[in-house]
Amino acid sequence: MDDLPTARELRGAARSCTVLAYAAGLAGVAAGTLVLREGDVVFAVITWVVTFAVGASLMGVAVLVRAMSSLTVTLTRIESDVRVLVADRSLRPETARVLDDDPWSGHDPR
Repeated sequence: MDDLPTARELRGAARSCTVLAYAAGLAGVAAGTLVLREGDVVFAVITWVVTFAVGASLMGVAVLVRAMSSLTVTLTRIESDVRVLVADRSLRPETARVLDDDPWSGHDPR
């Protein structure tokens, strides 16, 4: 788990899932049509249903991967902001003492 994917890699994976979903849909329509031309209606419908399910699941995976990508970007931005705030606070120790006084908790945060 040391190598976490970047947001760019996640977006690429989501695009790949979307392309695979469309390819599965097209392949299912083509295969179902060929089976239907042979006169086997039941297998044509089964082929269409199975390829629809595969395409829908791939689209779902693409949506989840896009959501992970956006969360990764947001967490990276928050992490950057926290680093800046911590660095700024450590440069000014006189302000840090004032900011450390927490009137809401009722105790010293140190």
